[in-house]
Amino acid sequence: IADLIDAGTSAPDKNYVHNQIASSSSWVVTHNLNKFPSVTVVDSAGTHVNGNITHNSINQTTITFISNGTPSPFSGKAFFN
Repeated sequence: IADLIDAGTSAPDKNYVHNQIASSSSWVVTHNLNKFPSVTVVDSAGTHVNGNITHNSINQTTITFISNGTPSPFSGKAFFN
């Protein structure tokens, strides 16, 4: 029990929201979170979208969208946490 951290004194987890305004099938996002975050993507209508996530570094991620072997450009948001 002595090794447990009081949840009230720990730092909150970092997060970042990326707005992709220009339609693109590949989003390169510099999030500067200093970690390999989980990523959730929604299109401009708010619909969940699956993409190929590549963590280039602990501060940058590339998300690529392909449908039926063809690049699928769109705009939307990516949530990093």
